[in-house]
Amino acid sequence: MKIHRTDNLHPPQPGAVRSAPEPAGTRFQDVLRDAVSAAPGLTVPGSIGNLPPAGTGMGHVAVGGREELLSRADELIGLLESLQGGISGPGLPVKDACASVRAIEDGADALAPLVERLPEGDPFRDFMNRIVITASVEAIKFRRGDYQ
Repeated sequence: MKIHRTDNLHPPQPGAVRSAPEPAGTRFQDVLRDAVSAAPGLTVPGSIGNLPPAGTGMGHVAVGGREELLSRADELIGLLESLQGGISGPGLPVKDACASVRAIEDGADALAPLVERLPEGDPFRDFMNRIVITASVEAIKFRRGDYQ
């Protein structure tokens, strides 16, 4: 039985020259800086708002401003780019790939509560939320086996 590919992707031909990828983080960092400079300032509350009931294990997560959030988002995007580079390269050991995916999941989990503290309807919140969702989806895709 012959298997026909339906995704229009063909395996690389032997002897084909691969183009070198751009350095990780160069383009995204420029786009991120442009987005931050165009967005209005983030207001940081002066007092602690609604605290969860005692004993729930959920503490207050302070939002340190746009620069801190952008720094964390940039690290998360850097992890995603390094995983992408490793997967598209000649071969990434599974142990290293799993460690990268764990770091991506941890970064997304740490960033998600901070994004939730941003005001509703803020374009910056939507932007940061997309980064968290993208990182989570890529980790799920890796664990599901989409990249093997």
